[in-house]
Amino acid sequence: MAMDARSKRQKRHRIKILVGVVIVGALVAIYGVKSYQKNELLLSKSAASSEQETSVESSSSKIYVHVTGAVNQPGVYQLKADARGIDAVNAARGLTGDADGDAVNLAAKLKDGQKLNIPTKTQTQQVQTAGTSSQAKVNINTATKEQLMALPGIGEVLAQNIIDYRTKNGAFSDPSQIKNVNRIGDKLYEQLKDLIIV
Repeated sequence: MAMDARSKRQKRHRIKILVGVVIVGALVAIYGVKSYQKNELLLSKSAASSEQETSVESSSSKIYVHVTGAVNQPGVYQLKADARGIDAVNAARGLTGDADGDAVNLAAKLKDGQKLNIPTKTQTQQVQTAGTSSQAKVNINTATKEQLMALPGIGEVLAQNIIDYRTKNGAFSDPSQIKNVNRIGDKLYEQLKDLIIV
């Protein structure tokens, strides 16, 4: 009888230990799955945020430029943020045979939203002819430095300011925009308004 009671106690003790091991094992397994899921969630969130950062980074490192005039494929092109005029011309499949590539500074840096117009040689000649006639008007979008200097009150510095402004900001859409150029105000514009066109 004493042996039976002892073996029963040992049996119960073994069962308790076995149940305890099973419970501990189950808890470890549940915790492990939860921890794995948590890590997976963190990894997917981190991947999503890095993708978002990459897309923001890539969109801010691009600019759009409208290339018009004497190029083979005029249009709007997406370029690198540090692109220059020559990059825009190359994107537009190069200059046409009658293009006057010297009329525009192709080494100048471009900015987002800029319009780059390449005149033809004929257009440039018309501007040059206009510059020699006191009656003719000067196109401030295509005129050379010398042609701009033929205008009243425009010396070398102001002529360069006009060229720099249109290179940086694109073509003038209205003659009055010349007042946006450094050192050209209302008074000088009054002298120029009947002599300039865009």
